[in-house]
Parts: sequence; C-alpha cells; structure tokens
Amino acid sequence: MRVLLAEKDTSFRKNLAGMLTQAGYTIVGEAGDGATALKMLRTMQPEVFITAANLPVRSGLELANIIEDGRLCAVVVMVDYAEKDFDFTRQPGQSWTYPVLVKPFDQLHMLSVVEYAYSVFNKMVSLESEVRRLKDDLEARKTIEKAKGILMNANGLSEEEAFRRIRQQSMKKRTSMKTIAEAIITAFEI
Repeated sequence: MRVLLAEKDTSFRKNLAGMLTQAGYTIVGEAGDGATALKMLRTMQPEVFITAANLPVRSGLELANIIEDGRLCAVVVMVDYAEKDFDFTRQPGQSWTYPVLVKPFDQLHMLSVVEYAYSVFNKMVSLESEVRRLKDDLEARKTIEKAKGILMNANGLSEEEAFRRIRQQSMKKRTSMKTIAEAIITAFEI
C-alpha cells in the first residue's frame, strides 16, 4: 500500500515511516507542511494519506476534507493527546469522516487504524459507484418506458412488441436501448 505522510515533527515522521515500512507499506512521500503535502498528494497518488491535524500552512484537517471530498485516497488524522477532545467530525449532512489516531500510539494500533481507513474508503467508493450505476439504470428504464409508450400510442403496438422493436434497433445499431429510446422520444417531440 502506498502511503503519504504529513507531519511537522521530522523525527516523529521518520519514526512513523519506519513503522509503516517495517509492516510492508511503501512510503511515497513525506511532508512537513500542508501545502507541500497537497502538491505531493496530487503527483504521488497514494492509497493512504496520514496527516497531523496541526500542520503549518494548511492544516491536516483542511487537507483531509479536500482529499475526502475528491475521494482521492483514504485519510488518517493524527492528533496530540492534548487535542484529543477537539471535534474532528463534519457537520450533519456532510460527507463521511476519517479515523483519528491520538499520539502517542503503538505500531499495532496505528496499523489497525490505517487498514480500517483503507477498507472503509474502498467500501465507500464502491458503494458510491454502485449508487451511480443504479441511478443510471433507473434513468434508462424510465426513458425506455417512455419510448415504449410513444410506440404503443403512435403505432398501436402491444407493450411487448414496442419493447421488442426497441431491443431490435438497439442490436441492429449496436447501441444501448436507452440511446434508441432517446431517439424515439426526440423524433416524437419534433
């Protein structure tokens, strides 16, 4: 798994990189501030971004929100123990949130949070893709139903015959049934 680290404390960042490398992760970049991390993120395209909440220039929380909004990769935010009570969640109705690691943490805890963030990110991306596909399918069905209705009314066809004609034209033209249905609707409207 490709990981980008953003932490202003160089020694802590190197220690974190060592723990991740030892566990088999690939560190694609390290940044000490938010602006550098954002540039690296866009060029390195990691699978996981681990950031401190209190980065200079651009905060880790700001970066986490940008990354999650764009669904660029999984995000884990690290906070110091003194910051642990800070509200890291988004407002109701906004996107999903990211896991938070409270420093100090051990390698096992950190790895379990990273794996969790990665699996949740992939699950969310998969679910969003499925929702888009289902919406497209529903829209196609609505369009085909409307075109069937036009053919039935205009030509006195049964529902089965209207559907069969749309399907035949789709196969003949080697295009989707939705495209044929849209053409029928457009022709009828003219």
